[in-house]
Amino acid sequence: MKQILLFATLLMGSLAIQAQSIEALRDSMAAGNLNSQVDLALKYMYGEDVEQDIDKAFSLIRDAANKGNSNGELWLGLCYHYASGVDQDFEEAFRWFSRSAQKGNKLAMGCVGQAYDSGQGVEQDQAMAIKYYQQGAENGDAVSQAALGLHYLMGQGIEQDWTKGFVLLKLAADQGHTDAMQWLPYCYFNGWGTEKNNQEAINVLTRLKEEQFDDDEDAQQNIDDMIATINRGDTLSAYEFQFRILPIRLLQGYANFALDEDELIDLTQLRLELGSMFISHYECDLDSLFISTHQVDDSTTVHVIHMPEPSRPPLCKYAAFVIDKKNCLSRYYTLEKTYNLFGESGVADPYVVGGMAIDDDEVSEASSGSDYPDGFTHHNYGWLEGEPTEENFVRTILHLFKDK
Repeated sequence: MKQILLFATLLMGSLAIQAQSIEALRDSMAAGNLNSQVDLALKYMYGEDVEQDIDKAFSLIRDAANKGNSNGELWLGLCYHYASGVDQDFEEAFRWFSRSAQKGNKLAMGCVGQAYDSGQGVEQDQAMAIKYYQQGAENGDAVSQAALGLHYLMGQGIEQDWTKGFVLLKLAADQGHTDAMQWLPYCYFNGWGTEKNNQEAINVLTRLKEEQFDDDEDAQQNIDDMIATINRGDTLSAYEFQFRILPIRLLQGYANFALDEDELIDLTQLRLELGSMFISHYECDLDSLFISTHQVDDSTTVHVIHMPEPSRPPLCKYAAFVIDKKNCLSRYYTLEKTYNLFGESGVADPYVVGGMAIDDDEVSEASSGSDYPDGFTHHNYGWLEGEPTEENFVRTILHLFKDK
């Protein structure tokens, strides 16, 4: 879907140059205008005002490219990239994108940036991707503006800058770039680089629904659900964050290879993900979180997430991702505040070592209802012996982990 949207975005930009009839384009082409030749090719490619003929479109584009026309070079690269009239070949696509970009074609600059970003047709190089995105963005290319805006938001390959991210995404969204229009509501809602403004978030979502997804019922329903969430004003409790959000990231995201280890412990990315849920209030102060890492041996790593001091049971003082890469094992452990009043533990308000697991056969404290994610089980490993320090917590959970 993303590739199709990019292709359509580029199409609109190209056709805007030569919005002429088939006859006028043929006459202009006959007079040697290679831009008209490319625009005529696009008419054949998409069957606009003429019977669709992909092979003829490719032939016309290739001829223009071989004659050094930058639009022809751009579109020949796209044909190779998307296997339109020719077998897919990312390296050949990159070669033609680069030729076009060197001639100053702003759309090609975005394509070269995306090739470096994804490593398609060239060795992945985020610094080079950002270089080309910057060139394309300065020349008004919506694809480059949107991509560079996201890099600024996420701090990937460039120092994070919420304001620059927002400005670039808005520029791209104003040109109708779908991805930018999908991110812009999150900026308005969360105050990423701009003032918080729920109504502006809703306005962009409404525009997205009407302009980009007018014939997609599922997408329209998703947008309606987002607007309803904004209007509802949801709160994310500290309990849900500690016993649903974090274990899901490890036990479903990391374990299923959707996240690598660096992404798993990237708190900036976590904030972005939570921001995409349109949560109005956070009971847990996300800005106060930090992670300390303990490298146990060549294979095993413990990432301890430091929580705000728990205000009530069963909130956590610490949570931990324990990862054994050699044996492909990962576990989520918690240090939970509880009540006991000088009972079995011997101390007032002691801490319990717990955790979350999926389909684990160990003896455990079963989920009491829908508070836990589907398929998840809460484990109670007993009282923490000694003081609730990070070192004591890590030592205890490593003992539990090595007993697996």
